[in-house]
Amino acid sequence: MGFRGGCLCGGIQFEIERQRLSAMHCYCSMCRKAHGTAFSTHVVAKSEQMRWIAGRDLLATYPSSEHGYRQFCQRCGSQIVAADQAGPGIVGIPIGTLEGDPQVRMLGHMYTSSKTSWAVIADDLPQYPQWPPGAGPESK
Repeated sequence: MGFRGGCLCGGIQFEIERQRLSAMHCYCSMCRKAHGTAFSTHVVAKSEQMRWIAGRDLLATYPSSEHGYRQFCQRCGSQIVAADQAGPGIVGIPIGTLEGDPQVRMLGHMYTSSKTSWAVIADDLPQYPQWPPGAGPESK
C-alpha cells in the first residue's frame, strides 16, 4: 500500500510506500518561511520509502540548515521534501501534497517555542519546545 502525492502543477509525482502515516505540526521559523503559514504539517518517512513517479528533474534543492535540505518544484514552487533535518535518511513530506484525504495519525506540535502569537493550538496533542524526544539531528 502506498500514498501518492505531487506538486501544484502536477509535474512532480511521488509515492510513499508505507502502511500508515504519522505527522507533526512544526512552528519553527524555517517552516513558516518555506510554507508561508503559521506552521507546517509533515508526514515522516525513510528516504527509501519515497519513490519518484515523475518530475524528479524538476526538483530544486535548497540547503536550509547545517543538518538538512529542502526540495521544491522549480516550476510551481510547491514544497516537496524536507530531508535529513529530523535525522539522516528521514524525509518530511508536506501533508498537503498528498492526494485525497489520507488517514494520518497526528503526533503533536514541535518547535512551539518558536510559535507566533497569532497561531493558536486548540487540541490536546503533545507540545514540544523543539524536537520531540528521540527525534532531530542530535538523535543520530
